[in-house]
Formats: sequence, structure tokens, C-alpha cells
Amino acid sequence: METTEQTTPDPWIERAEELRLQMETLLQVQLEEYELMTAKLEEWKQTPGAPFLTAADYEPWQSALKNLEAAHRAFDEHISSRVTK
Repeated sequence: METTEQTTPDPWIERAEELRLQMETLLQVQLEEYELMTAKLEEWKQTPGAPFLTAADYEPWQSALKNLEAAHRAFDEHISSRVTK
């Protein structure tokens, strides 16, 4: 006879998974922005006399990177909340 044991989901694990998925999404966004930025840079290199790239060209990538870093800090903080010293 097999007994099925119902376990209550661990809220800490659920939150860790939520934060991990958020980081994955933000990493994808950051990668896409990086690819767009490098494409602009390559186009600029190939076009003599083209105007220089500006801070506005780099801003979407920088913003995506900052969001990813903030999510990573939140994940690290959550993970460290369960570490015993």
C-alpha cells in the first residue's frame, strides 16, 4: 500500500524560484539590448563620417544591466537569508 504524503510548499523555495525566473528574463532582455547596441556600433564602424553613438544609444543596455544586477542582488539576499553561520 502506497501512502501519498502531502507536503506544504516551502515559501522560501518558491520565492527563490520566482527570483531565479526573474533573473533569467532580465538576462534575456539585457542580452537583446547588448546585441542591439553592438549592431549600432558595428554599423557606425562601417559608415565613415557617421555621427558618434551617444549616451542615449547605450542607455537601454545600461538600464537592462542595472535591472539584472538588482535582481541578482535580491536573489543573493534571499539565498543568504537561509544560510546559517
